[in-house]
Amino acid sequence: MIKNFKCIVSYDGTNYYGWQKQKDFLTVQGIIEYCLEKIFNEKINIIGASRTDARVHAYGQVFNFKIDTKIKNYGLKKMLNSLLPDDIRIKNIFYADNNFSSRFNVKKKFYRYLIYNSFFLPPFLRNYVWHIEKQIEIKKIKEILHLFKGKKNFFSFSTSDDKIKDYEKIIYNINLKKQGKLLILDFFGQSFLYNMIRKIVGCLIEYSFDKITKKDIELMFKNEDRTILKTIAPARGLYLVKVIYNTGKVIK
Repeated sequence: MIKNFKCIVSYDGTNYYGWQKQKDFLTVQGIIEYCLEKIFNEKINIIGASRTDARVHAYGQVFNFKIDTKIKNYGLKKMLNSLLPDDIRIKNIFYADNNFSSRFNVKKKFYRYLIYNSFFLPPFLRNYVWHIEKQIEIKKIKEILHLFKGKKNFFSFSTSDDKIKDYEKIIYNINLKKQGKLLILDFFGQSFLYNMIRKIVGCLIEYSFDKITKKDIELMFKNEDRTILKTIAPARGLYLVKVIYNTGKVIK
């Protein structure tokens, strides 16, 4: 019987060249497929919900694949975690309906960016936050968050390496909160361009430090100009938290 396995995976992206499988680089997808092929003794191609970049982390990345097997979902989870390295963990595996695709049925994605705003950075946080020593004006940043919400052309917040033609994306909401010395930025959107969130975070920090103005940001949207923004937030502070779907009902 052919089963469509929907898998939730959490990983520390520090040692990987992103999610997507690449010939000459160690990636999360590549490692998972290698382990699945060990289990099933055949070629396996998984479909991921989001192509996270090198050193980006995930709490709830989703992937799916179909295979004719008698192995149960709970048994597969146990076998996979026994083969995977400690920095990649399968959180759960479900049976999804045959039409479910972890990539094409996405309704909303939830990303989080972490900034540690203090002169001193605890060494064990160095791979998981953007360390900024200068005091960040939280109230000032909150004043411009609305500029990024809604359906907009985010060309100026993309990279020249991105080969797509449609730069229009929807951001439903951006929340900013502070917990001690940690600044937490939560992004909820339909989908995001390559480096888009990291560039938006860089823009917010530049605005906080008076390196760009509100007018500059408005011009970035109006004129599709990548040259205004000089800062891109480092990948290590970015996390894929959750993927929400329109379809793909879990069977069990």
